[in-house]
Amino acid sequence: MTPLSSKLGKDIFFGTSEDLPRIIEIDLSKITPNPDQPRKTFNQESLRELATTIEKHGLIQPITVKKIDSGDGYILVAGERRLRAFELLGRTSIPAILTTGNTEEIALIENIQREDLDPLDEAEALNLMIKRHGYTQEQLGMIIGKAQNTVSQTLILLKLPEVIREQHRTVPHVNKSILMEIARLKDENQQIKLWKQITQGRLTTVKATRKGQAARSKADNPIVQTVVRNSKKLANSLDYFEKSVATLDQDSYQSLMNTYERLGVILAKFSSNN
Repeated sequence: MTPLSSKLGKDIFFGTSEDLPRIIEIDLSKITPNPDQPRKTFNQESLRELATTIEKHGLIQPITVKKIDSGDGYILVAGERRLRAFELLGRTSIPAILTTGNTEEIALIENIQREDLDPLDEAEALNLMIKRHGYTQEQLGMIIGKAQNTVSQTLILLKLPEVIREQHRTVPHVNKSILMEIARLKDENQQIKLWKQITQGRLTTVKATRKGQAARSKADNPIVQTVVRNSKKLANSLDYFEKSVATLDQDSYQSLMNTYERLGVILAKFSSNN
């Protein structure tokens, strides 16, 4: 490795060591990807565009690495897109900042500050840091420069069913606010039904999602479900009744008419909402 600069000025992200951060040139073969990288998906077209930019203008921001305790290798802390772009270009080495700081914190901060980190990747990364280091939401917020309620709202995404979290990887246009509205639903079936409406393009805004959520909650009301279920049984009984009964006495006729009229009055109350 060849030092390009030995004194860059102190940076709070690079620990409190007296050895200030250095930029070094590292062989790509010696760099190991960070297993805790917050970003899980990489758009290939975007990577090719980045590679073209780097080839034309050079690398504006070095990647960040940390020395592995044993051997002469390094673990990637931040800059995996830049590293992958260099690999696409067939380069054998890349400029890197050598840090002694916390790899998870630096990687998460670096990605969040770019503001394009997938919300589910962000939630999983925050949760991992809480589990590993015992941070409170407030402490974690201070580390990444976010308010505690922002951390809390992001973590609620972990309540999404696995099927939604997997499908979201292929439907990236669904924004964080809409995902949060789904996550706030307590029933998994309701979450999945609302998700299907969104992916089908029937709900595209937070306001529409909230209305859909309210409508779904009413539809899933156990009283409503019981009445609908019994009405289906009644409809089946009427079909059989029509085919098998030739005549009907007056009392039975009047009883059925009363039921019919009562049903009409009740349904009329809900017709304006549909």
